Amino acid sequence: MTTTTPHITKDTFVEILQDKDLVQSDDLLIFQTLYSLDKQEASATDLARIIGWSDKNGVVGRIVGLGKRILKKYDIKQTEREDGTKKLWDFFFTGYYKEAFFIYQLKPELKDALEECGLTDNVKPISIQRAYLFAWNPNNWHQWTDPKNVPYIEDNIEELKNTGKVTLIWSCRSHKSIRPGDRAFLVRVGSTPRGIMASGKVVSEPFLSPHWSGEDKDVPRVMIEFDVLLNPDKEAILTLDNFDNGNLSKQTWTPQSSGISIKPELVDELEEEWFEFLRTQKVRYNPFSETTDTTKTFVEGSATQVTQTRYERNIHARRECLKHYGYSCMVCGFNFEKIYGNIGYQFIHVHHLTQVATIKQEYNVNPIADLRPVCPNCHAMLHKDNPPLTIDELKDRIKNG
Repeated sequence: MTTTTPHITKDTFVEILQDKDLVQSDDLLIFQTLYSLDKQEASATDLARIIGWSDKNGVVGRIVGLGKRILKKYDIKQTEREDGTKKLWDFFFTGYYKEAFFIYQLKPELKDALEECGLTDNVKPISIQRAYLFAWNPNNWHQWTDPKNVPYIEDNIEELKNTGKVTLIWSCRSHKSIRPGDRAFLVRVGSTPRGIMASGKVVSEPFLSPHWSGEDKDVPRVMIEFDVLLNPDKEAILTLDNFDNGNLSKQTWTPQSSGISIKPELVDELEEEWFEFLRTQKVRYNPFSETTDTTKTFVEGSATQVTQTRYERNIHARRECLKHYGYSCMVCGFNFEKIYGNIGYQFIHVHHLTQVATIKQEYNVNPIADLRPVCPNCHAMLHKDNPPLTIDELKDRIKNG
């Protein structure tokens, strides 16, 4: 059995890419899409979603088809699986599993060939931010607004205020592609006001549970950890008329089923709309506010409830900082993914060089000038002094022991 991954040189890839009988436009689209992504990697499911194809089979089929055409013209050894079948995808990619998903990563030789052929000149970077739209129709599921029932939305909001999160179970149509860590938005449909009323992240794999109506059937669901939850009957929500124009109008915001995919190219714009809405509204619990927000919290290890003034961070500034500096600690160089593998992917803290709490007012953050990625240990050590140590000062302490 052949175990060596087939090697195709950059020059051979250049020859292949310029051969119109071998490489079709959809093949190039797959390569160019991967090139545009962070680390030039993605699952077939993500590639299909970004490109706009119905499912991952379109990606896999095109990769296999191109591999077969190449084999007719070039004598390239193929990797065999344990069952004797031969791989074709590893002509172009390295690969590994991240949880249940197989990740393709563009080979350096193919990346260089794409650049040499001028096929990346107009390719813009894309950030894969998987996000899903969940729906609540109070006409169908009215228990949430009745104080006599459990769960009651006001109880959930109170839990969020006290603990910083509330976890709820929601039905999910996209149960074959959704995964823990994906972004979740909740939209109220059916009756006015209609609009985005909550956000959070998925924290479970999909599972089956009985339908809310009591019908004798199971539906796929996921657990969502909400960081914002609004009561549309008592406070403003981000109404859907904000999405009537521009790119956001391309998404269905009143879905028939809950848990549908939000188009990847719209996620950043949706995040901006949601952030700006929360920043300018008097929301009872608002973790995205950049202004002073007095909230109830629990001190770890104590049952005593305290009032604490918090100066929150802009998630978009964090994203731009990490896009520029990467995910290694600027003090000690530690990289979680390199040490821990997939579970450490894109994990890092972001440190404000100028502390937000000392400014005591809203200010504009420059993500390149004002922020730096640091590991949790170094982040804690930076704040051991008041005012905090500088990054260079902490580096000197490490160096001098």
